[in-house]
Amino acid sequence: MTILILVRHGETEANVQQIWQGSMDAPLTTRGRQQVAATATHMAELTKHYPIDAFYVSPLPRAQSTAAAIAQAIDRQPIIVDQLREFDLGDWEGRSFVELREKEDLWTRWRANPWFAPPNGESPRSFNQRTIQAFQQLAEWHPDQTVLAVTHGGLICNGLATWFGTGPDDWRRWEPHNCAISILTHTIAGWQARVLNDIGHLPTSAILSNDPSAYAEQAE
Repeated sequence: MTILILVRHGETEANVQQIWQGSMDAPLTTRGRQQVAATATHMAELTKHYPIDAFYVSPLPRAQSTAAAIAQAIDRQPIIVDQLREFDLGDWEGRSFVELREKEDLWTRWRANPWFAPPNGESPRSFNQRTIQAFQQLAEWHPDQTVLAVTHGGLICNGLATWFGTGPDDWRRWEPHNCAISILTHTIAGWQARVLNDIGHLPTSAILSNDPSAYAEQAE
């Protein structure tokens, strides 16, 4: 059995501004840095129960800064895996969710055709395939070991929706809060969940009291 611990990065300015950052980046907010610090402290305790055999991170700076704090807390350096990067909208990145809905009718297009991709970007289906392949690869690299991966909300909710929901189109219900932690196990029978999108380690000041998915809001 392989154990996979998934951590979403801390809150960024783009998260607050409801901007699709994808493969672009934005600095962590003050709240995001607070989330990261609390998560690093929690991971130091968590690794007493789940000793980490391998540590991976997305190539994007918001994930790497989150992983750097965790690395210092657990005394283990992460390895960059390109496949852990966020959903890439290509030429449409850096635009607000409102603009993508109103000017590009993006979510309507995706409902009609989940293989639709913006110019130089990914479609929901191709992104889901990359997500599942990335997590499966981590499990295959480390049979019977514990793997920690710091990545993005898009990958996490796509994986959870595929394994525990009704399929990739169900991903909106599984959107993780920034610095949420999920603990999954992988066996020959497939994936099972021990912890899903837990934020119990975050102080109240670092938790959004009303945190609906921006994706879900714009998709309705």
